[in-house]
Amino acid sequence: MKTQTPPSIAIIGSGRVASAIGVLFRSKGVAITSVYSRNEDSGKNLAANLDCLFISSIKKLTADIFLICVNDDEIKGLVEQIPAHQKTLYTAGSLELETLNRSKCGVFYPLQTFKDTTQNLENDFPILIEAKDEGLMKEIISLCEHSGLHYEKCSSERRKQYHLVAVILNNFVNHLVYLSQEEADIRGLNWDILQPLLEKTCASILQKEAKESQTGPARRGDIKTLKKHEKMLNEGNKEIYQKLSQSILNTYKDEL
Repeated sequence: MKTQTPPSIAIIGSGRVASAIGVLFRSKGVAITSVYSRNEDSGKNLAANLDCLFISSIKKLTADIFLICVNDDEIKGLVEQIPAHQKTLYTAGSLELETLNRSKCGVFYPLQTFKDTTQNLENDFPILIEAKDEGLMKEIISLCEHSGLHYEKCSSERRKQYHLVAVILNNFVNHLVYLSQEEADIRGLNWDILQPLLEKTCASILQKEAKESQTGPARRGDIKTLKKHEKMLNEGNKEIYQKLSQSILNTYKDEL
């Protein structure tokens, strides 16, 4: 239940995460005071999109909370430029909160993939939150509840575990689809013929455990077919094919 006005936000960064979160917050009535970005062009574009000020100096930002949406390795340097009393959140998945020497610092990590700077997100993804200060934690929760975001209190160590699994789930799966598209293109195959298979695969995984959905020559222990496929691939993709096939064979070895 919304019992209080959510804190105002100043966004640091102007990339995919900053844009997606900024658009979502604005759509939920969260006050966004300003945007700061080293990239002036994208920063001004985001500020215009959010109907707020673009600030060229981080020292001139004002808001209840500063939300840092930049690469992990840039966060410490930015935090050091912010006054110690300023409540600050960052959106990184693998940076431990305890490495930042600030008591008013916390984590607002969206467990979601962000494709570009133009997408409009619905509030159907979880936020992993952490804070050193109890008062800041209450404000983060207020921000999530006002925006209708699902959230989970999460230690830095547990968040790193989520981040690891998320990379395998999202980035690796995406790369395998890219490799499939590349192989189809090399062989002059029509991707439209393969598209329904991708859709069916995703749907099956969402309906039941992935282990139960596994099919294919490695699942059946069909070594002859695996060897035929390996001969058709270049060395790089052959190595990936072999390692994944062996992992599947190992998973189902007691059932073959």
